Amino acid sequence: MSQGFEQYLKTMPIIPDVAARILSIAEDKLDISFKELEEIIKVDPSLTAKILKIANSAMYARQREIKSLQMAITLLGFKNLKSLVLLLTASGSLAGSRNDPFFQYFWKHSILTAFLAKHVATRCNRKDAAEDCFIAGLLHDIGQVAIYNADRQRYQPVVAALQQGGSPVEQMEAGIYGADHREIGASLLARWSFPELYVDAAREHQSLNITSPHKALIFIVSTADLIGELIRVGSLDPAGSRLLADLIERTELGENDLQYYETSFMADMQKDLLFQECRSLFGIQI
Repeated sequence: MSQGFEQYLKTMPIIPDVAARILSIAEDKLDISFKELEEIIKVDPSLTAKILKIANSAMYARQREIKSLQMAITLLGFKNLKSLVLLLTASGSLAGSRNDPFFQYFWKHSILTAFLAKHVATRCNRKDAAEDCFIAGLLHDIGQVAIYNADRQRYQPVVAALQQGGSPVEQMEAGIYGADHREIGASLLARWSFPELYVDAAREHQSLNITSPHKALIFIVSTADLIGELIRVGSLDPAGSRLLADLIERTELGENDLQYYETSFMADMQKDLLFQECRSLFGIQI
């Protein structure tokens, strides 16, 4: 890796050890008991308190109060817990200033992509991978944060293009920095020892020529990414529209599905309590 490329990774905080350990546990290799999971989490009192708070929220509330971390883990389940740990970690370590236009855009787009990816996965009969798609969607553009933190003033033309929407910014980034956010994001997640799916999704989203063994899930994340822009901006440029049409074929969605996302998805999200929790965590309006 060149020295110039390295500087973008240095701007990012070290992911907390507790979060890194939980996120590195592969779902298909889960030979860890809830008790062991409790032992990992409880060394971080702040994370423990937040998990208990959410477990006792209206989202998961039952007739009795959730007083122990083990009860909360049992209630949430491992898949939900992984997503929740990442959200809580990101809101603490990576959120940036709530008044910063870049971070306002970035978290709006990333959170919307995450929820869309989870929903698209379920709609495409991949409910087993829905939480993995959620995390991959949340992290897919993380390289933008690394570039922005390295030189905020120099990134302003890209920020303007992101806010306007409608066209990809990878060529603009490569012209300015010699690398784009996909390359940098993948390197960052690999450095943090995140699972291969999340690294590959960061590197290969918005491509049809995917080399990753997780191709089907990356197609889902890319579809969610474009639908999120369609919802936010109201239209895509011709290249984006063609790519979305190709992705819809590959994910087995239909025109009726796309119409649902354009017209009804956000109304349904206003009733989703985890979505509301995310808006509060990151201080954004979606």
